[in-house]
Amino acid sequence: MERVLVLDANARLKGRRLTTLDVIGSGPRVVSALLNYYGFKAELHPYEHFISNKDILEEFDVLAISFMVSDIKAVKKAVDFWRKNRGRERLVILGGPGALSIKALKLLDFDIAFLGEAESIFNELFNIHGYKSFIEFFEEVRVLDRIPKGIAVKKDDKLLDGGIAPWTPRELLFKVLPDIDGVRRYPFYWACRVYVEVVRGCSNFRRPLATSNGKICIKCNLCTSAKFADRLFCPVGIPPGCGYCSVPLIHGYPRSRDRYSIVEEVRKLLNIGVTRIVLSAPDFLDYGRDLSVKEPITDPCSPPPNIEAIENLLKDLVSLEKVADEKASILIENVKACLVDEYVAETLGRYLKGVAIYIGLESCSDRLLEAIGRPNKCKDVLTALQLLSRHGLKPYVYLMRGLYLEKTEDIAKTINVIPILQQLGVERIVLYKFRPLPRTAFSKVEKVKDPEYQKYVELLKNKVKEFNEYSKEKLMNKIVDVVIASEYPRNKRYLVSYPLYHGPVVLLRASRRFIGCIARVRIMKVISDRIVLGSIIYIRNRIVNLNTIT
Repeated sequence: MERVLVLDANARLKGRRLTTLDVIGSGPRVVSALLNYYGFKAELHPYEHFISNKDILEEFDVLAISFMVSDIKAVKKAVDFWRKNRGRERLVILGGPGALSIKALKLLDFDIAFLGEAESIFNELFNIHGYKSFIEFFEEVRVLDRIPKGIAVKKDDKLLDGGIAPWTPRELLFKVLPDIDGVRRYPFYWACRVYVEVVRGCSNFRRPLATSNGKICIKCNLCTSAKFADRLFCPVGIPPGCGYCSVPLIHGYPRSRDRYSIVEEVRKLLNIGVTRIVLSAPDFLDYGRDLSVKEPITDPCSPPPNIEAIENLLKDLVSLEKVADEKASILIENVKACLVDEYVAETLGRYLKGVAIYIGLESCSDRLLEAIGRPNKCKDVLTALQLLSRHGLKPYVYLMRGLYLEKTEDIAKTINVIPILQQLGVERIVLYKFRPLPRTAFSKVEKVKDPEYQKYVELLKNKVKEFNEYSKEKLMNKIVDVVIASEYPRNKRYLVSYPLYHGPVVLLRASRRFIGCIARVRIMKVISDRIVLGSIIYIRNRIVNLNTIT
């Protein structure tokens, strides 16, 4: 039986996380569970646990790394560490979004890379072809002239790329419950946002009007008005979805997970002490939409959300004992504005009142939104924000700077809408810097050097920072529940805690014995646009006993 170490290197950049320290994603947990399902002995380890613990390497024959494009330097360190201690005869496998980067594949010392969804690749290897080990597959595939879809290999330092794997049919998805025990190996897992996948794929199969490598939309309108199945492929080869996003290309249209499986996973996570569950989906409101039609859902706005499916799922989850007793929270993230109406907002507010909800605005220039393939206009997002805020949710807005095809006047329109976002009750603006992702429509983009453009970018950054600082000021004297995670590395007299429902990181001047507890605290001071200082009112309850954590 081959022993596989599944390494979560996502967001580790050069070797450590700088942000999102409290996130445990769903992808590596799914891969670990699938490998065990197919007869391997797989264990999931976070990057920091692996890179500082040479002893665990002896237990494994294969290193399988999940990473993003930005993590190439961290992955190189991990591979070098593995090769030094385990030799070249032990395989290195790459996967995740980073494996789609030709640059990463050329640079990194690996044996096999999986390009796309693990479920379809593993089914092909272990069910259809009946391979019993990765080394058996590697020895065969490296002598082939044609590499199977979904696979890349290094052959005498030459890269052979078979292209992205086919999308996994719904009947092959969600066959196994993602890894639960592996979560315990992450630092302060009890305070982390643990992502539980509820939908795979995205319904936005619209296309950008142009790609960065010269493809131009011919205005055939297939991706906006044709039958759903006819929207899957573009006659000029423009990848589906927003030009900066790879989800529809890699994962296809939405497929919803059985609600009983979701509830079972959440229950097991709560039982090991997890307190913050995020229902993961490119758009949570896509959940169940695929069950209401026979064709693949490739229209982001029609049909409307499957409220019955959403309500049944949320009702089951908020009824779980720890959630009902407010010892744990159910969170969601992304929704598309065009799927939000009064009924949807009221339903979400009924089950998720006080929870943050994220909407991608990206820009308030309708010209730019159409050009990049977004399904909404600016006013659609503003209307959705108003509805969600009215029904007790805490809207967060995504903006993006440096977008391909963006002009100075587009940024000016976004800057002008920031005061309106404040009036609509937006809690926070998340401003992303556009980064080209491999194999997307905007995969090759040069930085804009125009000084006037850069001046507007800096103005936007400053306006967003001011907005977020003002929002933090409004938290003064507010009482919130937090999960106490760890000592604060910069000053060990303080503890780091994360809000149970939403909000910034809260520092507490308190004893280390409170780590692993839920506390009720009062916000006393704003330290930065990301961090506030709190004072403990009382300890509500202990979630984990640190003495039992290995």
